[in-house]
Amino acid sequence: MVTRQDAGDIASRIIVSGHQVAVGEALRDHATEALDDLSRKYFGGAEDIACTFSRTGDGGFGCAIRVHSGKGLHFDGEAEHAAAPAAFNLALERVAKQLRRRKRELREDKPVNPTRDGVL
Repeated sequence: MVTRQDAGDIASRIIVSGHQVAVGEALRDHATEALDDLSRKYFGGAEDIACTFSRTGDGGFGCAIRVHSGKGLHFDGEAEHAAAPAAFNLALERVAKQLRRRKRELREDKPVNPTRDGVL
């Protein structure tokens, strides 16, 4: 389990694990850093992030990412690829797209929105 906390920021807990597969330090560090950056970009940080690597039936790798950003908001992304880092990147893109769309919905829902009204 990898936990990162910085002073002054919302503490986020990031768990990178493997399901019947060993996760090396390089992959763990890459995943932790990318997930930390993603959680800071959207909503100022996530409460919990779980990333699980597994083997697929055809010899490749699968990656499942679940982000809990509070108040019952859960975002999931899954991907498969022959290489574990590529599977992680694909799953991360799917979660980022969901977070981006949710953030846009919240921003455009406001009654006075300079971005939506074309003022900016």
